[in-house]
Amino acid sequence: MTRIPYPDPATLSATVRATLERAPINVMRMLSNASEPVFNGFGQFSGAFYQPLDLPPILREVAILRVGYLSKSAYEVFHHEAMGREAGLSDAQIDAIRTGKPDPVLNEAQQVVMAFADDIILNVRAGDPTLTAVRKHLSDRSLVDLIMVIGLYMTISRLLETAGVELDQAAINTDLTSG
Repeated sequence: MTRIPYPDPATLSATVRATLERAPINVMRMLSNASEPVFNGFGQFSGAFYQPLDLPPILREVAILRVGYLSKSAYEVFHHEAMGREAGLSDAQIDAIRTGKPDPVLNEAQQVVMAFADDIILNVRAGDPTLTAVRKHLSDRSLVDLIMVIGLYMTISRLLETAGVELDQAAINTDLTSG
């Protein structure tokens, strides 16, 4: 049972209802409680990370999974373990991301992205050594995208956990390897 109820679809605008029909998952149902400009803007913002970017999808998913694990967000982890696999992560790599410890199943770029995510999540400001390490693998554009996706999923995880959003019956099935 959610801690904040999902809104009655009949009370939502036609635009919001149409979005929910395209994405009938519980996080979207909960987000539809937001004002329409926030709901629409959030959708545009979050959807941008699944367009072709300089930030490789596999590194995006490393960061999102790390946010989900550190935030203890079962919903986020449920969906992004599946999305991580679609992006190319193995089960062993996902296990390594879960523990947060250096592991040879993760390549150097994956390890520094994981460490960078930890630093931002736990300390807000990434330390100089962590920033230097991640900059060896990412352009400034990709680095800013990485910082923004970490922040986005910190926000989503906090909404999911505070509102008590229930797990969906199945994980999102989206081909992320092209994005």
